[in-house]
Amino acid sequence: MQSSALLLQEHRIRPSAQRLVVFDYLRSVKTHPSVDTIYQALQATNPNLSRTTVYNTLELLTKKGLILTLDFGEGFLRYDGNVEPHSHFQCEKCGAVIDIMETAEGCEKMLPKGCTLSSASLYLYGKCMNCK
Repeated sequence: MQSSALLLQEHRIRPSAQRLVVFDYLRSVKTHPSVDTIYQALQATNPNLSRTTVYNTLELLTKKGLILTLDFGEGFLRYDGNVEPHSHFQCEKCGAVIDIMETAEGCEKMLPKGCTLSSASLYLYGKCMNCK
């Protein structure tokens, strides 16, 4: 896996300590956290990190295509450090979000002949194995 600092530099983002800690955290978790979850997880080891800095960093990383912003209609956004094409499943009971690794090529096969795919976003809902 390429270093976070190098990825930020390649996307013309100054790799500050705060940006690196937020980016590293998102790249290491599979839970699709909210701003508040990220802030709370990092606050203990980074007491100078503000909620505003976390929010602004997430906005910048999203704008530069380094993370995904997910909206499940919960009244807050979730963030995903995995920018590879994939879908998401959300448990209707516990709220867990799970990656489903559907490729863009798989989605393109569903398109009418002659159409091209530039991006895909699919949210699936149901109950996870722990809640069913």
